[in-house]
Amino acid sequence: MIIKDIKCMLEEGVKASHFPGASFGICYMDGSMSQDYIGYKSLFPKKEDLKGNEIYDVASLTKVVSTTTLIMKLIEQKKLSLETKVNQILDWFQFDEITIYDLLTHSSGLPADLIRASTLKNRNDVISRIKNVELKYMKGEHIVYSDIGFILLGLIIEKITGKSLNENGQELIFKPLDMKDTSYHPDVSRCAPTEVRDDDVYQGLLCGKVHDEKAFALGESGHAGLFSTVFDLLKFMNAILNHQFVLKDETLDLLFKVQQIKPDLNGHILKRALGWDKPTAGSSSGDNRCFDDTILHTGFTGCNMFIDKNQGIGFVMLSNAVHPKRNNNGIIAYRNIIGNMLVDKREEIK
Repeated sequence: MIIKDIKCMLEEGVKASHFPGASFGICYMDGSMSQDYIGYKSLFPKKEDLKGNEIYDVASLTKVVSTTTLIMKLIEQKKLSLETKVNQILDWFQFDEITIYDLLTHSSGLPADLIRASTLKNRNDVISRIKNVELKYMKGEHIVYSDIGFILLGLIIEKITGKSLNENGQELIFKPLDMKDTSYHPDVSRCAPTEVRDDDVYQGLLCGKVHDEKAFALGESGHAGLFSTVFDLLKFMNAILNHQFVLKDETLDLLFKVQQIKPDLNGHILKRALGWDKPTAGSSSGDNRCFDDTILHTGFTGCNMFIDKNQGIGFVMLSNAVHPKRNNNGIIAYRNIIGNMLVDKREEIK
């Protein structure tokens, strides 16, 4: 069975110390799910085996599971549109022509990141730093994956609703989909720890506290900071596959459509949907995934997920591959291999 093949392959990665452990699962069009896990919850300060119910820092999966979904919900409610300019909502934002669409497709002109993020102490520090960023390219000319863009989207959600991202997520996504362990403020006792941080802002092992420094300073953010489990994310993907999601079907169809095909700043051609990434050779969904019917995303901590409507499956793998230090992260190469396995062995799936 494919789930056992994936586990065996990941076991080799654990033995080679490429990552501490991983939890993973597949959901199917008929509503069923399979999941398993291998390896360790932690290596430091002591080795602790995974139990299979761990809560992970899902890093940039936050961008699609929470932020993109909430933005599209606001658009459905006509409180926002893809053409809305950012400074119509955030009047302090300095660029007049950047829209919600530009942020969702990573084509705004904004840089990828904030420099010296580990020095950011609080929300005011982050916003102040964003106020001083300069555009790296003319909007629409390139695709540059930008945390800054999704920080802005998170702030827009908060401004329009008057509620926190966690409150919005619980009300509009997590509770309706019965995602009981998904939150910006998780049960620390069940969390897989990430990196040992040692700087002027925080010293110690991060466990139940977000790994990303910008999200740490913000408290809750649109680009990172969500915690979840494999089981919850299988529910999320299953709802999409079975037309039982929290967004209208026509909105979901829009999320699967490619929106931008542009070079990055190094000339490599990238393809983006709204919020989500699209499959390309070497991507985390495999090399031969159906382009039109697949969306995917990855997270810096070692997480990835994809949904393939053509094959009728969703796959998620969660890992704390940055534990205890980020240079230990060796899980990335396994993503493409698993994606290819799920295509090559499609007749064996389930």
